[in-house]
Order: sequence, then C-alpha cells, then structure tokens
Amino acid sequence: MYKSLHSFISNRESRAVGMVFMALAVIFGAWVTRLPEIKERLNLDEGQLGLALFFMPLGATILLPFYSKIIQKLGERKSTIIGILSFLVAIVLPIAARTYIELMIGLFIVGLSMGLTDVAMNAVAAEVENQKKRVIMSTCHGFFSIGGMIGAATASIFIGLGASPLIHIGLWSVVLALMVISVAKNLLNSDQEHAEAHVFRFPPKSILGLALIGFCIMLSEGAITDWSTIYLKDNLGAPAALSGLGFAGFAGLMSLGRFLGDNLIQKYGNKQLVFLGCILSILGLVMLQVNNYGFAIAGLSVAGLGFSVIVPILFSSAAKQPGVKASVGIASVASSGYIGLLMGPVIIGFVADSWGLKNGFLFLAFLTFLALLLSATVWKKSTIEKA
Repeated sequence: MYKSLHSFISNRESRAVGMVFMALAVIFGAWVTRLPEIKERLNLDEGQLGLALFFMPLGATILLPFYSKIIQKLGERKSTIIGILSFLVAIVLPIAARTYIELMIGLFIVGLSMGLTDVAMNAVAAEVENQKKRVIMSTCHGFFSIGGMIGAATASIFIGLGASPLIHIGLWSVVLALMVISVAKNLLNSDQEHAEAHVFRFPPKSILGLALIGFCIMLSEGAITDWSTIYLKDNLGAPAALSGLGFAGFAGLMSLGRFLGDNLIQKYGNKQLVFLGCILSILGLVMLQVNNYGFAIAGLSVAGLGFSVIVPILFSSAAKQPGVKASVGIASVASSGYIGLLMGPVIIGFVADSWGLKNGFLFLAFLTFLALLLSATVWKKSTIEKA
C-alpha cells in the first residue's frame, strides 16, 4: 500500500484530482455532523428532514442529463473547478437557513453543484488513467473516504470548542477552496477531441447490471452518511461530541479498504471482492440493530470496509466493456450510483418516520443483499471479470 500511495502522491496529476476528491468529502463529512443541530433548530421530525434532503438529489437530477454536454463544452478541468468551488460556497446555505423553505432551497443548490463535481472529477481521474497509464481510481475514492473521515472526526473538535455550524463549515470552505485552487492547473483535460454529446442516454445493456449494483450500494452509502450521526445521538443516546464517530469509522475503514483495493483486486479478482464486500456490509448494518452506540460505531466501521472496493470495481469494469466508450461506461455507473447516493437519505427519512430509523438501516442491509444477488449474475460474464 505504501508504494502505491507514494507513487500516487508523487505524481502531480493524480495528486491534484485526489485533492479534489478529498475536498468534496471533507466538507460534506463536516456538514453531515451538524445535521442534528439543523433538525433541532428548525424543529423538524425525521419525515420533514427527509423531505428537505430530497431537494439535494432533485438539484443533481435536473442537471444530470446535461453533464456530458457541460464537460464537452468546458473541458474536464474547468468543469471540476467550477463544480467544487460552487459546492464549497453552496454548502453554507443549508447551515445558514432560518426557515424550512430556505433549507430546501439551499439543499437544491448544493445538489446542482455536487452533481457536476462528482461526474467531472471522476472524468478527470479516468483521463489520468488513460493518458498516464496509471491505475488510480480506487486510490482517488480512498482519498474521498479519508476526506469524509477527516471532516467527521474534526467536527468533534469544533463542537467541543463550541463553534457554531456556520463558522465550522465556513472555515473549512475557505481552506479547501484555497487547496483546490493551488492544484487546479494539474487537473487533466481529455487529449482527444470530444464527440458530439448526447443530451441524455440510458446505460448500455452491457453495463446495466453494474449501474443497478451501483445504485443499491451508493444509496446505502448516502443514507449512512446523512443518518448515522442522528441515529447515534437521537436513538442510541451517544453524546454530541461522539455522535460523529460512527460516520468517521465508516469513512475511515472505507478509506483503508480503498487504499488497499488495487493490490487486492489483482490478487483475488473483482467477483470475490464484491461478494466479500457485500457480506461484510450486511454484517455491519445488522450490528446497528443492537441498542448500544459503541456497537453501532463498530458496525458502521465494518460496513465501511465492506463497501470500500465495490464502487471503484464498478467504475473500472464499466470503463473496460467491449464496444462501450470508457467515458460513457463511467458516466452511466456514476449517474445511477449518484442518484442512489442522494436518494438514500430521503428514502431512509421516510422509512424512519413510518417504522423507525433502526428499521431504515435494516432496509439498507436488504438493498446490499440485493446487490449481492445482482453481482452473482453480472460476474458470470467473462468480460466483467476481466475488467
């Protein structure tokens, strides 16, 4: 792991895109730890918060059909820079919201910028792989995971010092914006002329299964990201300063798995790692049924380790399908997965309002089991296994 990580950091192009992945995750990881305070300040129940969170995927979904056109027009580098800087500004809006309507509008704007950033930065990572002949996708997602861990873990410090959510998130936004600007010139653009972009296209049949697995897995990841802190604090009685450690453990073990991912994939293969990852994730989610916040933190950590390599494997496999352009394959899996990532908090919010948040996490275990069944079918194809 050390050699591959050192090689990644030593290369300026891979390091630059890794910093963007990390910046996005740090600020988002910090933001979700302040959700309980937003919920309390605006006097919202789980259903109302779930409805408000729906405006984030709504914002992303409205732009979703136009991402390829935007990237074609602006290029991968400029699209990524515009996306991440806009996101760092927009993330302050829900924190500053004084009314329920302002919260929904703020989350809608966050979704617009986050969607563009996610697709564009993955396109940049794919360009590094194509142009520099380097395998970096798993490590980039590892930087995303460790960024989430940093954002969540440092939140305990800010909360302990009594910093308001606005100061906490605003300070991170400034620091991360400066970091992104410092590496922006090293983000790669495509070295090939862009073909005419379609405004919208469904995933090709050959990667539809990968897209469905991505939807299930990233829906679960999104739900854990937004609801784990609330579950620990409101349902299991964790102290406010410790309630963010569940997500920190989830993101931390996920980052470890992703940094180890490239070597493990070469040794054991895609199919075996996806199977094992799903089983570990199901085990971790079931552990959340125990009424103990320490046990729940451990369960979230196990789930993070299980989920860690699945999404990078899906991206890599989609990029190598015969007859499908790498950019089209990645965009298809990224788009379906991203919709799941942002719909997860909404769905769990409504499940929690009707049957309790504990059953919401049990529903995520069922979705992961569904992904396990889908992978058994998808990986029967030799082209997927070789990818």
